[in-house]
Amino acid sequence: MNKKQLLLETAAYMIREDGIQQLSLERLAARVGITKAGVLYHFETKDNLLRQMNELAITEFETRIHHHMTDGPYPFTRAYAQATLDYMDAARIGLSAVFISSQEDASGELWNEAARRWDERFLADGADPRVLELRLLCDGFWFALTYGYSDAFKDEAARLLRQKCDTLEQAGG
Repeated sequence: MNKKQLLLETAAYMIREDGIQQLSLERLAARVGITKAGVLYHFETKDNLLRQMNELAITEFETRIHHHMTDGPYPFTRAYAQATLDYMDAARIGLSAVFISSQEDASGELWNEAARRWDERFLADGADPRVLELRLLCDGFWFALTYGYSDAFKDEAARLLRQKCDTLEQAGG
């Protein structure tokens, strides 16, 4: 892991553990064991750090979606669900936790743009209400994982998501 990646991951951990208010470039530098100038080399401001964290979170999720794309009915919807399931491991949710923590307009716009892209892909899968149902289940599950309150139902929720994916695949388009 390079220094920039380490800074991004550490910042995500700090947000998850201590809250966004406790994150500062100084505290991040101290946590990683470098100078503030070392952090400033990669991120000019805290807002820039948050924006880059959001960019990386979106890119990672979209890469996972692409990895899960297969032939068959509802390819994007099923890949979206599989990518969501990839985040069951708490260690993987790190960067995605930032989206809820950033009030900076540029970061919000990144998520809005991603949502618009995903909306188009869901629509391309068809107007089947099961597509919306699975998407909302995924989004709720991802949100629960992000906030860390899914332990009581995580396995059952994952089973339900897999079952819905299988149903879509078997139903055809």
